[in-house]
Formats: sequence, C-alpha cells, structure tokens
Amino acid sequence: MKNKIYNYPILIKETYLDLYGHVNNATYLTLFEEARWDFINRNGYGFNEIKKTGLGPIILEISIRYLKELRLREEIIIQTTTLSYDKKIGKLEQKMIRGKEECCIASFTIGLFNLKERKLVLPTKEWLNAIGIEP
Repeated sequence: MKNKIYNYPILIKETYLDLYGHVNNATYLTLFEEARWDFINRNGYGFNEIKKTGLGPIILEISIRYLKELRLREEIIIQTTTLSYDKKIGKLEQKMIRGKEECCIASFTIGLFNLKERKLVLPTKEWLNAIGIEP
C-alpha cells in the first residue's frame, strides 16, 4: 500500500489566536479539519459525493500533541497522511509544520459512515482514493 502525503498551506490569522497571542487549542482541530476536507475534495470525495452515496467520513478518536506555539502571520503547512486502513478503521496523521519544525502532531482514528444506516462500513475504492491510499 502506497500512501500519499498532502500539504495544505495556511497563514495564521488574527481570528485563530487566544489571549496568550498564540493559536487557541480548539482552533488546531478546526484547521486540521479544513485541511482534511480540502484533501478529500481534491481527490473527488466532497459534499456532493457524500450526498450521492450516503457515505461520509467520521472521526472516532483524536490524540493531539502541541509541540511549539503558532503565532500571528506565521506560514505553516498542514501535512496529512493516511497511515493504514484495516477493515472498517483507518489511521490518519496530520502535522502542522513551520519551516522544518513540527509544531503540532495529531493522530486520528477514522472510518466511513453510512448516513442512512448510522453505522461504519467497509471503505469503498473511491473513499480509499480520497484519503490518499493507492492499491
């Protein structure tokens, strides 16, 4: 299995900051989500595909490590990689990188959710392609 690495550039804006002058902890999750949606949209699995198929992404678990603070107007890259997919459960990693520094690393347990039946399903070929897994 060959996995793609997807890079999503972001500029840290004023609205991302907390009273300490760095990115608010909850905002990290919002930025990671923005990068994931861009990733799957670019790979053909956006909102229209989810409506058509009734199958969409779901987050089952998150582990996040804040390593370096991010501050106003810094340019970063959010790097997304799907590490594995076993039966109905996938593992995805995202990193916020400033220059050569890893500032935040998050590990996600993910799945493909049937919106009608309200349960996890086996990944489709289209879903695996959307999250960067090549056979």
